[in-house]
Amino acid sequence: MWYFRKHTVVSVPGLIVLALTLSFGIAFFAYIGVANKRSRLVKRNEFLYMWEAFIGTTLGLQALFVVSAYRASNRYLYWTLGWILYGIVMCALALCVVGGYGATKDAGAAIWAVLWAVPAVAISVYAAKARRGYAVDRVMGIPEFRPRLSDSRGSVLCMVALDTAFPWTTWLIGVFFALLVAIQALALANDHRLYKQPGRLVPVQTNGGEDWYDMHVWCAGYDAETQKSNRPVFVLLPDFGMPSTSMQGLMQGFANAGHPACIVDRPGYGWSEPGYWMQDPRDVVQSINQALDKYPVANPLILVGWGEGGVWSQLYMQAADATRVIGMVLLDTYPNLEILQTFALNRTTTLQNLRQFRSLGASRTDPVPVVNFDRPLERSVSRMFSDWRAVSPLALHRARNAEWPGFQPQTSLGMHKSRFRDNLHYQAKYFEYGGSGARLYQSLLDYVSPSIDSVLVYHHWPLRWPALPATAGSAFTSSLTRRQASAPVVTAVTSNIPVILIASSAQFNSDCSAHKISDSEECTKWQAFAWFYYRQQIEYQQTLSQNAALLACVGEVEEDKTE
Repeated sequence: MWYFRKHTVVSVPGLIVLALTLSFGIAFFAYIGVANKRSRLVKRNEFLYMWEAFIGTTLGLQALFVVSAYRASNRYLYWTLGWILYGIVMCALALCVVGGYGATKDAGAAIWAVLWAVPAVAISVYAAKARRGYAVDRVMGIPEFRPRLSDSRGSVLCMVALDTAFPWTTWLIGVFFALLVAIQALALANDHRLYKQPGRLVPVQTNGGEDWYDMHVWCAGYDAETQKSNRPVFVLLPDFGMPSTSMQGLMQGFANAGHPACIVDRPGYGWSEPGYWMQDPRDVVQSINQALDKYPVANPLILVGWGEGGVWSQLYMQAADATRVIGMVLLDTYPNLEILQTFALNRTTTLQNLRQFRSLGASRTDPVPVVNFDRPLERSVSRMFSDWRAVSPLALHRARNAEWPGFQPQTSLGMHKSRFRDNLHYQAKYFEYGGSGARLYQSLLDYVSPSIDSVLVYHHWPLRWPALPATAGSAFTSSLTRRQASAPVVTAVTSNIPVILIASSAQFNSDCSAHKISDSEECTKWQAFAWFYYRQQIEYQQTLSQNAALLACVGEVEEDKTE
């Protein structure tokens, strides 16, 4: 392709652009490999650098094209004005990216964008020289395009087509991707300006103490006086895919009532760094415990888990430090919704898959293995998270979320939305999902005692979970949420820690009309789900602790209307 320009690229500017283009190309493929590499500490979304290297490679190829065509004795650089404007536009977009990621203190992204300016400036400068030279040629009557005598007609037509197709194709590619990266950079800078980090970043160890990363701990109503008083602190753990902002309203409600509360962002969510990939759920709860220690929160803890956060709370009791936990609240928590729903639908493969889970349970020292319950579905979900992780630096996900579930006040909805729109949100979901939506559930199986297992087998229940440790909250005595004397007590449960199970009664309501379900097949499916949702909460009540109570919320309360 370059043989007819060999005397033009081999120049100082041409060699500089060539070296930079090769560097961009190598970096592009290197970042693809790095982004998909496992067993390592991750600090950011490397796909951002991959896209920047891709744009740099495109700019480099364009600059080589312009530089070589500018000095060619038998070539004419078409669209010189277009090349000049394109170079200016790409310089402007590079400046936007530098400013955006500079404001968010991502030096790596800013440096890559600065390097865009070298080929972009070369494009504009050499296109301007060519345009001026061709103007002089026209005055002197020299033809604009002079094919060599050795060139065939087909070769000449191919060169002319290349000079027309290459610019327009690469212009569209370069401007499209650079514009998306610039939009995300400026949007992140605006979010950074509007919404400051509300809590504190705490360094924690992972990978056996070899690596460090920062976790975000956000507290309200917790001060030095509270710490000295040794009053219980509510620790809130959000649902899967939810940042700390999703429970801000609940945390503030506790604080307004005089009870200190804290929220911990799991790796990659909110303001926490991504942490170690692949994630071991037990390592995550140990990191949460470290973050609370170093904040420091030395007071007794009451864990409040929403959705999957309730499962994280249970794992914290088993794999972290149960001695500091004096109570637990589970909000709409199920061990694993996917398994529960497939069992409710009476699918024939469910029991076989459950046996596989129990036979491949993780040991307490080895990493939790990846066992697929529904391989096609889990591969599809994992691929979806992976794809959105890859395109997050292009701002394509900013218009994806239409609903914003959680306990956040309306006044801080903007900050809540911003946490879904950064470069790390879908990476955090991808890392936490871990190729199998049941890894968190798997990590609990090794702690299930034979007595609890026999109780759940006797109840013909498909899922397993351990009872809370008997040593948890042993020094705490309270009459709150104690079982009535007439309530049945499962002898296998030795823990007496207070547990409150709160569930929405709408999940137990089998009236399809109340859920606006008209299809008979869908109605039958929902009725099966509702029954099993109710049964799961009953099983939790009877096996987690002897001091557990189940509350069903039947509608809004006055506190729901307050900010």
